[in-house]
Amino acid sequence: MLASLPPPDHAPSEAREAADEILARPEYQWSDGEGDNVFDRIAEWLADRLGDLTSSLGIGGGSLPVWVGWLVLALLVGLAAFLLYRGRAAWRRSPKPGEGDGSRVVVAAGDEAVDWPAEVGRCEAEGRWREAVRARYRVLVGRLARRELIGDLEGRTAGELVADVRRTAPQTAPAFARATDLFEVAWYGGADVSRADRDRFVEAADAVLVAAGHDRARPAVPA
Repeated sequence: MLASLPPPDHAPSEAREAADEILARPEYQWSDGEGDNVFDRIAEWLADRLGDLTSSLGIGGGSLPVWVGWLVLALLVGLAAFLLYRGRAAWRRSPKPGEGDGSRVVVAAGDEAVDWPAEVGRCEAEGRWREAVRARYRVLVGRLARRELIGDLEGRTAGELVADVRRTAPQTAPAFARATDLFEVAWYGGADVSRADRDRFVEAADAVLVAAGHDRARPAVPA
């Protein structure tokens, strides 16, 4: 049977050169992975997967260059870093134990010894509006307690304070509930608090004092 085959048209050297030329093409290049780091392999995998996706959508011609994978990898790393940063920032803004959500106390042990009007001045002078809103709320609660519109303060939640005012001074309750909502959003909400937020609280607190019969023209703390 071998005797029936025609003689070859090319010399062995020419055949080897043709084979070498064919195998040198990009589609026949394989890497065994040696010398590639993990990021190279991830970028290559991402480029392959993105190429598969674009091909299935009828976009492009299939395989994509590795630099596309590197770009996608960089975007993913940047997104992960951003989410981590935001998560850490939210954790730093989280209230301390005893200052958390609405189920925790507004007035803790030792608060009676704090000069809250002076604390308002310090916080506002330093632009610490979140702490300033808390200090102003504490001043407001203290003034209502002195008028016996609120009972014992220590260990009370914001909801309990509002319930006290609804019972003792119904005409004051809507304004006090609004002031309490502003305080809780600022102190427990975890969001940034601006001077405008502080101004909104001052307006609500003034309404509380007017409804409770206080003289708004002589505030205990600076406006």
